[in-house]
Amino acid sequence: MKTKKIILACTAILFSILGCSEGELDLQDPNVVRPDTFFQNSAELQSAVNGAYSFLQSQGMYGRIKFFLFDNLSQENAGTDALQGGLKAFMDYTFDPSLGEFFTYWEAAYRGIASCNFVLEAAENGIIENVGQGEIDARLGEVRFLRAFYYFYLTNLWGDIPLQTSTSSESSGAKASQEEIYSLIFDDLTFAIANLPAVGNTPNGRATRGAAQALKGKAHLFRGEWALAKAEFDAITGYSIEGVALRDNGNEAGEFNAESIFEVNYDKQIGGNQWNATGNGLAETTFRGIEYAPTNFANIIVRPTFFQEFEDDDPRIQAYFYQNGDTYNNGELTFDNLTAVVWRKYQNLDVQPQDGFDYSGINFRVIRYADVLLMLAEAENELGNSATAIDLMNEVRTRAGMPLYGTAEMDGRGFPVGNRDQIFDALVHERAVELAGEQIRIFDLKRWGLADDVLVGFQTGKHEFLPIPQREIDANADLTNADQNPGY
Repeated sequence: MKTKKIILACTAILFSILGCSEGELDLQDPNVVRPDTFFQNSAELQSAVNGAYSFLQSQGMYGRIKFFLFDNLSQENAGTDALQGGLKAFMDYTFDPSLGEFFTYWEAAYRGIASCNFVLEAAENGIIENVGQGEIDARLGEVRFLRAFYYFYLTNLWGDIPLQTSTSSESSGAKASQEEIYSLIFDDLTFAIANLPAVGNTPNGRATRGAAQALKGKAHLFRGEWALAKAEFDAITGYSIEGVALRDNGNEAGEFNAESIFEVNYDKQIGGNQWNATGNGLAETTFRGIEYAPTNFANIIVRPTFFQEFEDDDPRIQAYFYQNGDTYNNGELTFDNLTAVVWRKYQNLDVQPQDGFDYSGINFRVIRYADVLLMLAEAENELGNSATAIDLMNEVRTRAGMPLYGTAEMDGRGFPVGNRDQIFDALVHERAVELAGEQIRIFDLKRWGLADDVLVGFQTGKHEFLPIPQREIDANADLTNADQNPGY
């Protein structure tokens, strides 16, 4: 059973700044939301903050495009004949600026940013009334975490991008440098860390201090700022991988477990589907199950070269994938005609015969503690703390029930850890097998400079960043085709 889910149906207050029809609003003026008369109590403030979360659920993000984009770009996936061309272009690296799926993601992220700015402007203008300052600061911590989150993924996908901190601009704006984007990310996360509650002191699904620390540490890690990254990761408390089953990091039963730091919420009991969801309405289900399910759309299989990354006796194979001979539907059915390895993670087939047209309510685990431990191991290795780095990797290996790095057995498997470079190679392997299917690997490969070696079709000097959507260039008065990313 889901517990204290964030109910996001109340996002209508944001429609006037994000585009809507008159009938979607239940306000005195159906066309205009007036911040100076809206923020009159805690419930209205929370409603506005909920709107900033809602775009994470939309089709452009975890509802559909984001998992396809990240899983396919990383080539963890291979497509079947059923996979549509635009989504296939992600994994083939045959895309161009006209691809509509890019704009769908871009639009969802910037709408999320606009909804964050809507709340922040209300606070800056002093128009939030009848709410204590402590509560205001905590809510602002949430939206500043979310704004940092949206920008972190945008800049790592597209590089230099428009930087919006106001809802009043008529244009999306000119490109800002990654340095400027990261400056805002760090400012937002610093505020969030200072004002968000610790885990356990807020309803499940809301941003916490630990989530902000983890994202800030990741941002420093991506910039090669090892000591700063380590400081953020070391400060995270209240989470553990001990006692958390591997399978529980990709099913409904394990949501909000002791390892979970930040999740994007879904709940099919509430309703709302992605066919009509644009971030403006109820979108409490995701396409992830139905799209990948071998018993339904079957658009995706696991890429064989990625599957080969797993050691033969790794329990994560059973936790993350289905193969012939595996049972499903509460053990009542057995796969016997699969032509390839398919995903079990984020599928409902454990408890039902197919991921059908009721869609999926499984939450996405966006940040979890195993990821933090492995990022901390990377920082420790770069700082020369080899023994600590190995211990951290082995903490993850122990939970998986696998032989430990530094033993003769792992040396024999081709993963010695006698020096910095060998530890790094082991870390590359461990992150791949631990975090499979969690929209993480593509950024790892790019920041490590390994994408050209691992990804078929990836071109250095071009594919480090995606093409700015042509629809954005055409609509944005401050952008021209000369602003397009190199190679497109």
